[in-house]
Amino acid sequence: MKASLEVRGLCKRYSRRRVVEDLHLHALSGDVVGLVGANGSGKSTVIKMIAGLVRPDSGSVQLRLDDTDVDHQKIHEQCGLVAPYLELYDEFSPCELLDLHAELHGTAPDPARSGELLEMLGLGSVTSRSVRSFSSGMRQRVAIALALSLRPPLLLLDEPGVTLDDAGRSALAAGIAQARQDGSVIILATNDERERSLCDRVVSMTDY
Repeated sequence: MKASLEVRGLCKRYSRRRVVEDLHLHALSGDVVGLVGANGSGKSTVIKMIAGLVRPDSGSVQLRLDDTDVDHQKIHEQCGLVAPYLELYDEFSPCELLDLHAELHGTAPDPARSGELLEMLGLGSVTSRSVRSFSSGMRQRVAIALALSLRPPLLLLDEPGVTLDDAGRSALAAGIAQARQDGSVIILATNDERERSLCDRVVSMTDY
């Protein structure tokens, strides 16, 4: 399945403060587009608007799968999202979370896929341990596994490396490479130069 994302004239203000103004971007399957800028520049707001978690004041977000436009109210169903404001269920293990994630999306659990992802992300030895016992970096790796697990057409990464060590960043890079191969459109919000190097092109939030 080929995907394309078209963002046109996206704007968002909170009270009198302009957060995002007239943002445009276009991406196709396999593209990695970076949203770069300092803290408070609007990167997370853009991610939330694309995912349908925040309503823009104006502008549009259109996801197209093959020749079909996805209803803007259902774009979230086609997203894999990694963001600091998302929580994990502490009482579950990584394998249980991946199984639950699949079931909630109406898909049968795929133990082989889960095992491959967890191994790639450096969690192969802790697949049955409760997430409650994990460090913040290990929890972030689980979040990345969840976002990748169903091969989403649209992968949204909001500061995904913020709690990761060097090994974790290498695992993140491998995950992004995997998403490219799977044909995802990837939007990466970051102010980290190491993550910026993973992008095909960047949109500077300081321009908006």
